[in-house]
Amino acid sequence: MTSLFFTGVIALWSVQRQGGRYAIALCLAVSVSSAWAQDSGSPDWSAADMQHELELEASVTQLAFSPDGALLASATEFSLKVWDLASGTLKHRLDGHRSPEVDRALPVTGLAFSPDGSLLASTSWNPGVMPDASLKLWDPATGEPRQALAGGQGCREVAFSATGDSVWAACGCDVQRYSLETGDVAERAEHFPGGLLPQGDAEAAAAELPMPRQGPAAALALSEEGMRLAWAGQPPTYPMPILRVWQAETAAEVDYLALDLPGVTTTHDPVALAREHYSLELPNPVTEERIEQWMRDSGEVRVMLTLNNLKDDASRAWRYRLTFEPLEDGRWELVRVERKHQCRRGPTAPDEWTTRPCV
Repeated sequence: MTSLFFTGVIALWSVQRQGGRYAIALCLAVSVSSAWAQDSGSPDWSAADMQHELELEASVTQLAFSPDGALLASATEFSLKVWDLASGTLKHRLDGHRSPEVDRALPVTGLAFSPDGSLLASTSWNPGVMPDASLKLWDPATGEPRQALAGGQGCREVAFSATGDSVWAACGCDVQRYSLETGDVAERAEHFPGGLLPQGDAEAAAAELPMPRQGPAAALALSEEGMRLAWAGQPPTYPMPILRVWQAETAAEVDYLALDLPGVTTTHDPVALAREHYSLELPNPVTEERIEQWMRDSGEVRVMLTLNNLKDDASRAWRYRLTFEPLEDGRWELVRVERKHQCRRGPTAPDEWTTRPCV
């Protein structure tokens, strides 16, 4: 069963250093989500954490995760970058798809990491101009170019072979397999071999995110293990395009501890009631608060309130899940409150949600 997901008053407060200044972002949105719960063990994107939000100078057109999920490659119309996802910082800016005739960057049309993550392949399409090469291989660890292939045909999609010793690219009028040992075309075909292009449904995952989307994604990428999602776009309320990286939970990880109900349980505004009882006073330079609201087909409303970077020696984050049922007079009744948390140290990993006490 599907349900409408409203981030009617998402209070996404974050303090980020941007070019020597600090910025606080407040996002508002309306979007659609699937049902609240997933099958046991499957990714639960409705409870995903946004790990990074990065401001960009241009809209992203291509995204690709490294196999281990540690790196993310992003391409705009005129630039190619590699991001370190542990820190959310720019690792490399790769400047290679350029036309010598007009001295301008060419649109990057495809990205792919090799199976072992040691190479990044990128392609460019060049109608009317002749770059040195339309298919390039990079060392993502150093940012240095490794090989240039495909001449000036112009290429679109790209994918590595399962063994990583060759790369397929749709260049010109067909698809070619280039040997990395010789740099020559070893095989031609009408289509990519089955299973080489990215697997997994990134669009389905994005449709479930508790996120301030405000418009369609310009580019999406799902990590190989299916637990990390990159979303790029430009909400109409944002002055610049942005790139967000999300980490999913699994159904086994989203158990909550039931809490006693507060003294006041009826409201015309479930989000306001959630903030009144469980929010922190904002703004706070070390605290990030995020609120999402879902309305299901039955009229039931779910509110998720996440408080990150708490000033607590034991707990670094709290997450509350509130369930409201509709009343006849246009109000909602709070019928269930649940909570879980992350520990700064103790029996769980730093980013793992738990109901166990923190040490």
